Amino acid sequence: MRNEDDQPEAERPAAAAPGEAETAQTRRAMLRIGALGTAAVVTVRPGIAHAAVSALTCQIPVPQSTQPNKWIKNNGDVVNPNTGNSYPPPSQPLSGEDVKNSLKYGTNYPGYTSQQTNAYNNYIKKLTMGKQGYTCYASLQSPSRQ
Repeated sequence: MRNEDDQPEAERPAAAAPGEAETAQTRRAMLRIGALGTAAVVTVRPGIAHAAVSALTCQIPVPQSTQPNKWIKNNGDVVNPNTGNSYPPPSQPLSGEDVKNSLKYGTNYPGYTSQQTNAYNNYIKKLTMGKQGYTCYASLQSPSRQ
């Protein structure tokens, strides 16, 4: 594809005035910038879509694997088994999609009561950086995933 910049001087159309040549050059520069911006948007969009999908497929172990045989109290604390107002942990890590739906819409986790779901949600809300499931929980909190 040939453009005006590739044409030799003899083949270029004569500009009517010096101001017109500068205007045409400015327009070409703006078109180039626009084309680069479009390419950047097209490149970034698939990454955003991939991040949204991975946020829904991530998992949060309740409690962490470093706390085996521990139960979750109503307030989200990890306690010894059979402590009052506590529940056994889920048999599998909770999926990001289930966590998002529970936190946003108040749905129960499949196979668990509303009290268990609330206890697990309280545990998840207390996750801090460095704990298993924190990255998943943080990605679900991102406004673009809501």
